[in-house]
Amino acid sequence: MKFKYVNLNKEEKVIDLPVSEEAFNKTKSFVKGSALIDMYYDWLIWDLRDYFFDKMILDSFRKEINSFCKRIQLADFDYEKNAGPEDVKVVQMYYHVYIWDQIFVACEPEGSLHKESLVQDRLELDLEFELNELEHLLLQLLDALEVDYSEFKEEEDISTNELGIDTLVENLLRECWRKTKEETSSKIVGTLFEATGLGSTGDLDTDEVIGDSEELIIEFFKKRNIKA
Repeated sequence: MKFKYVNLNKEEKVIDLPVSEEAFNKTKSFVKGSALIDMYYDWLIWDLRDYFFDKMILDSFRKEINSFCKRIQLADFDYEKNAGPEDVKVVQMYYHVYIWDQIFVACEPEGSLHKESLVQDRLELDLEFELNELEHLLLQLLDALEVDYSEFKEEEDISTNELGIDTLVENLLRECWRKTKEETSSKIVGTLFEATGLGSTGDLDTDEVIGDSEELIIEFFKKRNIKA
């Protein structure tokens, strides 16, 4: 359905909601007059919040991430002496979200498979964002649903509360990696993980879960005829 709202510049806008008007009105009849702080996290507003975070914020980084992936797949590193692009077989990409306003992404040759340092420094990407516009929209959605969010807003951040940002970021990184792989026809393969150790290391090309130890990574790629 189409939803009319006013942005931070006080301009009238229309945005598509990934639900029907019937579903929206059904939700409204159920939650009207309720306090947001007393609700569970499995109803419409949180699904819409995640959808808009993905579309309004993460999608804005798609071009930068595509360019970043292309650099990696073309092995565009600053190499150590006696090393070059032909030496890079597997890369490790990792990311970290800083206090809901920045996503940091880095990449370097996979340490488990490249025993010697091949590059002088890793490739890095800093993606900064603001949540004001998203929260402004969400509050208008809650007003349309006639939900009382005053107490919730004092204690929680509507734009990020219970937001599974790691999953959203990983989905985008994998999507961009595969898209640029089709363009570059690169033979380089990659791993992906959250930099602080949350979750497990996964294969960028197949989405398979590898595990976290060096032994598991070596064994995983050995089966694909890539050896340390």
